[in-house]
Amino acid sequence: MLKVVYSKSNNAVRVNSDLTEWFHTTVGVRQGCLYGAETWALKKEDENRLLVFEMMCLRKILGVSRLDKIKNSTIRQSLEMNHTILNRVTQKRLRFFGHIQRMPNTRCPKILLEASILPRRPKGRPAKRWMDCIKTDSSTINLTSLVEAGRLAKQRTTWQSIMTQMARQSDPPVPTP
Repeated sequence: MLKVVYSKSNNAVRVNSDLTEWFHTTVGVRQGCLYGAETWALKKEDENRLLVFEMMCLRKILGVSRLDKIKNSTIRQSLEMNHTILNRVTQKRLRFFGHIQRMPNTRCPKILLEASILPRRPKGRPAKRWMDCIKTDSSTINLTSLVEAGRLAKQRTTWQSIMTQMARQSDPPVPTP
């Protein structure tokens, strides 16, 4: 659905378009694409689809196609986008984890997160859970365990400074015209 919305809304954007059009198109599409990303438990296939969609949008902004055989890294460098959309998903997930950790124990999200349901799991590979994603996300910001991440998340100012530092590392600078 986003692919259709993007292709219809992007008719006016060209290579030489001014900065405001580029900014509004990029931000609008990214925000629509990341709606609800705090709660996603992405599989590898889902991550690949997000990356493909993001590259399709960036190629459309530059006005190049895959037939031009321009590398993805070259396109990212020309738009000064050093990080992928997956960095933003990680940031949103960790920020939401901090909100949940600071909630009172009577709130439903906190109860559901800390609940342990013990039914027998089906055979085969276990489904990827949200907490599994939080474990891998917390390792990207050099936290060794979920206990440590939870302890830091309960301290709002500390967690905000960690999230701000992560945002500075993952958000690209806005290009000058």
